[in-house]
Parts: sequence; structure tokens; C-alpha cells
Amino acid sequence: LVPAGEGEAADSYLFVMTRADEERMAADRSPLAAARRAWLKKKLLATCANQELGAASDSEQRAAIASQIDELAAVNPTPSPAASSLLRGKWEVVWTTESELLLLVNKGLPGLPGEGASQIIRFAEADDDASQRPLELLNCVQFEGGSALTVTSTCVPSSGERVRFRFSSCAACLYGLEFPLPPVGSGFFDVVYIDADLRLCKDVRGDLQICKRVG
Repeated sequence: LVPAGEGEAADSYLFVMTRADEERMAADRSPLAAARRAWLKKKLLATCANQELGAASDSEQRAAIASQIDELAAVNPTPSPAASSLLRGKWEVVWTTESELLLLVNKGLPGLPGEGASQIIRFAEADDDASQRPLELLNCVQFEGGSALTVTSTCVPSSGERVRFRFSSCAACLYGLEFPLPPVGSGFFDVVYIDADLRLCKDVRGDLQICKRVG
């Protein structure tokens, strides 16, 4: 990889690697790279449109969307996406292959049609310094009339792409009444792409999710 006589000392090798990393990061920030990402994002969201969050997608459409996610993952502008502050915020789920979520949103509950799904990733509430607090993930499925099902998880981002989570509480708010439910489960998702307004993830089961920032 390095011509004879070059990079033999540890500090020389580090310099070669660091320079390559800097050149790659500069390329990621170039106007051409930004324009390509913008075009890929526009194409992906257009492909997802009118797909009922993914319930209406056939196998060919799912394959096309998965391929477009891979294209964007290859040009992700955010180093260590799981550890990035961009992860925090409110996100609208615009497309997914997660069967349970699709069932709830598209079939709803008896007498309560589903209206959508969202996620909030934020610092967990505590009295100590915010920078030391763990994160929590709130998954919410909205139903007609303000009813909702909310699952809260603790989550631990890594220094790379992976975010590990464990369910900590679950509650259904139906017709203005709240019913606690037992939270069960844990897992992880990989943030394969994130920027100021789009997040693409792949979870432990291989399910894909496309989220658009709304707050």
C-alpha cells in the first residue's frame, strides 16, 4: 500500500493515513458531493411516496428502495453517525419494512385508524448535567382522535453506526385514557446515513427505516 522506504516509521504511517482521511472528508464536503447527496435523497423520497409507509411496496419497490439506501449510505457525510448530535430530535417515519409498525399504522386498532409513526431521540430527564445523561428513544404510533401507543427505550450510541436500546416503558393512550403495558425487548439499529434532515437505519432483524426530521 505504501512504496518501499515510505511510511516505515509509525509516525510516517499515521501521517499517510491521516492525510487520506482528510482528503476523503474534504471530498465529502465538496459542492459536487453535496449535490449528489441532494439528488439521491430526492430520488429516495420520491420512490417512497404513496407507499403507505411501506405497506404498499411490492418486492421490486422494496429492492429499489434498499438499493437507494445503500447508495446514500456510501456517501454519508456524518462521521460516527450514532454519536452525532444530529441523532437527537423528532423524526417522522416515512417508510419502513418493520411488519409490526406497518400493521399498526395501516390497520389501526378497533375503531381507531392509524395516522402515522414518529420517533423522538433526546436526553433522558435527570437533574444532573445534560452531557452526562443517557439518551432515550420514544417510538410513537398515532391514531385518529389523538390516541397513541408509545414505547420508551433507553439507548446507548456507539462511536460508529450502532445504537443499542432496551425497552423501559410502554403505554397506550386511548380515548383520553392511559393504559400501561409491559415493555419487553432490546436490540440495536445501525444509523447508516444521517444529515440535518434525513436518517436511514437498519435494525437487528435487517428491517430498514427512513425517517425525516420534523423537530
